[in-house]
Amino acid sequence: MDDLCLHETNIQSIFNTLLELAKSGKRYRLIIKIWKDKRSVDQNSLSHMWYDDLAKQANARTKTNNYSMESVKRDLKETFLGYEDIEYKNLLTGETTITQQLRKTSELDTGEMHFYLQQIETWASQNGFRLRIPSDSEYQKLKMQQVA
Repeated sequence: MDDLCLHETNIQSIFNTLLELAKSGKRYRLIIKIWKDKRSVDQNSLSHMWYDDLAKQANARTKTNNYSMESVKRDLKETFLGYEDIEYKNLLTGETTITQQLRKTSELDTGEMHFYLQQIETWASQNGFRLRIPSDSEYQKLKMQQVA
């Protein structure tokens, strides 16, 4: 079952779904937490703009072509988001294996993504990189709200 947003207009539907699941005889884990929207398209676009900015500036500094948007993205995610354990079950043997993979920005909520972007901006500034921040971006608007 995917995430679902509980609110007063869909509580009956959710109750009916839970009742059907309970009748199946299987056990389920329910986790209830405050709903937070996933990172926005605007946040994702800004992060990709920054990966590109950083790759171009790093290549210019080193006079190489060693940095790509994807390599910068991987490095920043590794530095600021880290890894998570992923459990895989072998279809044939049933054996469970746990591996690590970089956290995905698509699984961050808007607040977590904003914090990630702030970390990138701070790191870039401390290391002499310049990042474009469009004045109409969500990120810039939130920055301005924090100052006001």
